[in-house]
Amino acid sequence: MPDEAALAARASELLPVAIRRQLWTLFFDADDVQLPMMVPFEGISEWPSPRAVDDWGVALEAVVAEFHVAWLAFVVERPGASTASESDLAWRDALLALSATGGLVVRSVLGCSDDGVTSWSAEGARTSDQSDERARVISRAVARQTRGQSSPRRLALAELLPLR
Repeated sequence: MPDEAALAARASELLPVAIRRQLWTLFFDADDVQLPMMVPFEGISEWPSPRAVDDWGVALEAVVAEFHVAWLAFVVERPGASTASESDLAWRDALLALSATGGLVVRSVLGCSDDGVTSWSAEGARTSDQSDERARVISRAVARQTRGQSSPRRLALAELLPLR
């Protein structure tokens, strides 16, 4: 597993500085290779809504299953200083809690500010080795089930997110 510094360096290549308030989702396979997709979720509020985070988690569970994702990392992009604020830590905690539902493995939540990408908390941003192994087992099982099948169909996020 890439350590927090390596993950922050990779995210910095993709998001050098904050432009607007949004949440980025990065997807990785069982070999810790980033998959060629990133999902921006524009216009996030200053404070996470538990319902919105849960809905995003449900949508991500479908993406994880469809594209054989082993684990996720998030980057909360927001203009301002690199020091994590109370709302930043609330976002970190809410996103890390998505791992508790069983369908997702969230390894890290980073922040992207005017100063670039930083880790808000290396200790709090790592999952256990047990979660890492669980992600690998799930990824291998899905790969076995789909061996010999054609590529997965394209997934429209509109199919996953309920209209409200």
